[in-house]
Amino acid sequence: MPGNAYKFVAWDVPPTPDNATTRLMDKAFGDEPLTREEKDRIAERLYGLFGAGGSTHKLGGWAWPMARAKQVRRILVRHKNDSVFRECYAPDKSSLRKALPTVAEMIYVRRRDERTGAGAR
Repeated sequence: MPGNAYKFVAWDVPPTPDNATTRLMDKAFGDEPLTREEKDRIAERLYGLFGAGGSTHKLGGWAWPMARAKQVRRILVRHKNDSVFRECYAPDKSSLRKALPTVAEMIYVRRRDERTGAGAR
């Protein structure tokens, strides 16, 4: 079982497929910087027209929880004609705006370890 993905089905599944999508999702968990194209592809996979519609990418019985990825940020999003902010996870605002064209406002939410150190409140 890979370190970044977990099995989300009860039945037996083959090992995670080795393709461009799974390598991209695993790269988001690492320290190697993502290119603009890779950031856009991650946001499209999560929130685009045929995306997962949430912060977890699922493929072949395996799931990558992108909220835990090092290079993915928590962003609050308000759509046009909506008064409620919704939580999204994406590499940055630009990639999320490209995947969600009806966005009116976005706000970054900092992680605890970004404030004053690990575990700070």
